[in-house]
Amino acid sequence: MIILNSAADAFNLLSKRSSIYSDRPFATMGGRLMRREKSIFCVSYNDRLKTYRKLMHQSFSPTASQMFWDVEQEEALILVDRILASPQDMVEHLRRNAAAVIMKVAYGYPVTRHDDHFVVIAEEGIQIASMASRPGKWLVDSFPILRFVPEWFPGAGFKSKARKWGQTLYEQSLEPHNWVKEQIRVGTAIPSFTSALLQPSDGHLVDAEEEDKILWTSGALYFAGADTSVSVVKSFFFTMMMHPIVQRQAQHEVDLFFMSEHRLPTLHDQAAFPYVNAILKEVLRWAPASPFGLFHCTASPDLYKGFLIPAKTIIMANIWAMMHDDAVYPDPFSFDPTRFLGAEPQPDPRDCAFGFGRRICPGQHLAEHSIWIQMVYSLLTLTISKAVDVDGKDIEPEVAFTSGVVSHVKPFKYQITPRSTPAASLVRDARQSSTL
Repeated sequence: MIILNSAADAFNLLSKRSSIYSDRPFATMGGRLMRREKSIFCVSYNDRLKTYRKLMHQSFSPTASQMFWDVEQEEALILVDRILASPQDMVEHLRRNAAAVIMKVAYGYPVTRHDDHFVVIAEEGIQIASMASRPGKWLVDSFPILRFVPEWFPGAGFKSKARKWGQTLYEQSLEPHNWVKEQIRVGTAIPSFTSALLQPSDGHLVDAEEEDKILWTSGALYFAGADTSVSVVKSFFFTMMMHPIVQRQAQHEVDLFFMSEHRLPTLHDQAAFPYVNAILKEVLRWAPASPFGLFHCTASPDLYKGFLIPAKTIIMANIWAMMHDDAVYPDPFSFDPTRFLGAEPQPDPRDCAFGFGRRICPGQHLAEHSIWIQMVYSLLTLTISKAVDVDGKDIEPEVAFTSGVVSHVKPFKYQITPRSTPAASLVRDARQSSTL
């Protein structure tokens, strides 16, 4: 196992030598025993993975992903409306928003409730995947020979758990896929990633193998995007609470736009918000949602800086270390969006935050757009500040993060105050007139 703490080494190996470093270690518990060999997160670098990425690129490239901007903007309006109505449930609203965007994009399925059936089963799937992939959790990952122990044998409960978990994850992808097929059959399908692929523009009939690849590709969208997006937006709220001067400056920027243009910002206006854009970069740097990303492994031996790296060596990109390298980002533990402004901005953290090489997150642009519009509408409509105790003193939150494939800022107390501005009123009016 090799851990890369330097962004330069990560680019040299995972990007520049991607033909060698794009394979994926196949865990025994979360991969083999759960029968996840077709999952985009587990599959080797082969023709199936290339098909997955081709399908995603068709819909989620920088240009193609613009077709989903209206969905992301409408859901951002719903988000701030719900936060203002019940601010104590902010995290729950963030999760509903992420689920609603992904389900509408992937399947054309409208999410109207936080306890929607598909949202509940998808959340269950994220928990299962997190438990199954936790490093050091399962002895069978260290001693793969244990996979041959009979399921009835004492201590082999992990095998029945893996079998049930694997079936649950597959069914969680199959159910919304079949829902789209039924909508197509009755002529009510809303345009989506899945419906477009099941009804190709050239009119050919999708065969079973092609449909299987569509099913696995669509099923990956929720697991790839929902939890990470929630992590980033939670960190945004946390940093705005901890840095009120930064929050006020960002609010000033969005207010000036509204007063100048006399309308709400849209995703077409991103270039008009340099400070908000810098905040997004700084959130991604200061609190990377996936501190280690997903592991790579070598497909063949390689020689690098005098070291022989054997085939099947696990490669971990320590994204957290890269984002907090004081040689790249001076004073790395300070939250400072201005590091990305001016004539000599520091390196863009998005070059690391979404992975490397041929395993880079294919939904990067979709995620960025959704996060950005949530930030802008939140800045227009509300102010987040520290909670206060019975004596009126600020409650200082702990700056700490959860561990796991996706990391979240730990729960913190806060208070949210509605802003009384013309823009805030227009956001609320737009939400009330929305058809969603």
